[in-house]
Amino acid sequence: MNTGIETRTGDVAVIKPFLVMIFAWVLFLVGPSICFATTVTLKWDAVSDSTLAGYKVYYQADSSAQPFTGTGAVQGAAPVDVSNQTTTTISGLDSAHAYYFAVTAYNTAGVESSYSNIFYVPELTAPTVSLTYPTNNATVTGTISVTASASDNVGVAKVEYYVNGILAATDTSTPYVYSWNTSALASGTYTLMAMAYDAAGNIGQSSNVSVNVVNDTTPPAVSITAPSNSATVSGTVTISASASDNVGVSKVEFYQNGVLLSAGNVAPFTYSWNTTTVANGTYTLTAKAYDAAGNIGQSSNVSVTVNNTVADTTAPTVSAFTLPATATSLTVAISSFSATDNVGVTGYLVTGSSTAPSASATGWSSSVPTTFTFSAAGSKTAYAWAKDAAGNVSAAKSATVTITLPDTTAPTVSAFTLPTTATALTVAISSFSATDNVGVTGYLVTESSTAPSASATGWSSSVPTTYTFSAAGSKTAYAWAKDAAGNVSAAKSATVTITLPDTTAPTVSAFTLPTTASSLAVAISSLTATDNVGVTGYLVTESSTAPSASATGWSSTVPTTFTFSAAGSKTAYAWAKDAAGNVSAAKSATVTITLPNTTSYTVSDALLALRIASGKVTATAAQLASLDVAPVVNGQSVPDGKIDPGDVIVIMSKIVGKSIL
Repeated sequence: MNTGIETRTGDVAVIKPFLVMIFAWVLFLVGPSICFATTVTLKWDAVSDSTLAGYKVYYQADSSAQPFTGTGAVQGAAPVDVSNQTTTTISGLDSAHAYYFAVTAYNTAGVESSYSNIFYVPELTAPTVSLTYPTNNATVTGTISVTASASDNVGVAKVEYYVNGILAATDTSTPYVYSWNTSALASGTYTLMAMAYDAAGNIGQSSNVSVNVVNDTTPPAVSITAPSNSATVSGTVTISASASDNVGVSKVEFYQNGVLLSAGNVAPFTYSWNTTTVANGTYTLTAKAYDAAGNIGQSSNVSVTVNNTVADTTAPTVSAFTLPATATSLTVAISSFSATDNVGVTGYLVTGSSTAPSASATGWSSSVPTTFTFSAAGSKTAYAWAKDAAGNVSAAKSATVTITLPDTTAPTVSAFTLPTTATALTVAISSFSATDNVGVTGYLVTESSTAPSASATGWSSSVPTTYTFSAAGSKTAYAWAKDAAGNVSAAKSATVTITLPDTTAPTVSAFTLPTTASSLAVAISSLTATDNVGVTGYLVTESSTAPSASATGWSSTVPTTFTFSAAGSKTAYAWAKDAAGNVSAAKSATVTITLPNTTSYTVSDALLALRIASGKVTATAAQLASLDVAPVVNGQSVPDGKIDPGDVIVIMSKIVGKSIL
């Protein structure tokens, strides 16, 4: 059974049979040589098989790779099930694409054959092509490049050039160019046309372009009319040229020292030459004129001298700018300020800002300023600038100064107090505080209300904690503060009553006793004492050791007698004290006490005295007091503190009743 494919331009099919074995089925598919791809009619021979159920049509654009999965047809995406028909039409395809077709048969069990032979239907979009040069009605001569622009949805295979309908050249790659030599042609009008082909055999044709061929060998004549030879020029100068040709001038070019400046094809031929873009000097100007045949004419050289005023773009340089290290005023003297410029410095300016001033800013001076006034004290930086007549402003040069303004504000003593009373000349200061607009640097306390100078002795960098008065009593002290500038505050006063402890001992000015006495209780001839405050107690002792003020025996009145502990040559010591417990130094007086001897002696006493005097026995204190009776002066015993033979004789005399003179 024969099968085939039919595509139509009209509805005529061209059949190409082939054989495919599918389960003993044979499908024959035929296809066209030329057709419209938008609608394709396929025909094939029927398969003679009792189990045949139907046929499926597969299609796909631009690729023969299986399986075919085409989309876009009115009948739906591949495969298209056409039941048991042996012909079908696939419509709604895109003529810009080529398509591949195949048919399969399937039986009642759903088993499908392999693809039949593949049929190819090429795309039907013709290329587009146009001539881009020369333009319509152009005049040409000699050899020219005829150029075309061609494109295709798939690709341009070649471009053909036709002259008066006769193929003149073929180009298979871009750019599409045909070098047309018109030299051998007779002058006249010629029609140019191009045809573009794609791989599918689609053909596009350009519009006709009419050109006039003129075989011209005469070059144009050209001359520079301005500026004149040897002219001196500046700024923007118009270069003008006059050009003519037997056929026509197509272009005029202007050159400076052989370098192209400009080209134009419209008369009048001029060029505005900005001479400020070149250095001053001599330049050669020339012009070239072209005709359509490619003939070139060149003018004579014109020599000109460019002489422009050169703009000053060089800024001045501040070479030196110094200020003193310190200052005591906002207006500071400038130590040095100098600047140079390639033409000349015309202005000087000092600012407190590092931002460059404009040349038109206020404050510029034609002479070097000698001072600059700052806005405030402290560590300050000034910036020196210079400008020139062209308005160029230099970079800044900076200098720094530390400004300390004079301090004329005196400190203030805000608090100063003393205790109400004190018992010493050195009094603790209860409080002392002061403030200053800059800072307190010194503190001083005086007894005088006269303000001290800042250089007076006694100032302290810290608040004093005590003050020593010159004397006791009701005293007023004055507190002062100063600052680093030497400003001294007003005084703040405080009062204290000082009562000093009594540390002065009394003085015993007189103390006398009689030379002799016959009793241990001796009358005091005189005892007087004085004290800076007052004597409150008197005391007489036999010891030279100073008694304490709290010892027993002190009397608030002068004693009239003193009782010694024994007879003999005795020394007494007189003392005085005051209410503060101060005890005076002693004043001494001596008395010889001879007590009447009334003792009755026995022979035993005489024998004991003899044994003691001979060293046989050591006397006890009681024995010494009883038996020491010699010597005897003026009938009175004057004991000498020892027992010797004289004492034995006196005792024996007393026993026998003999008087001792």
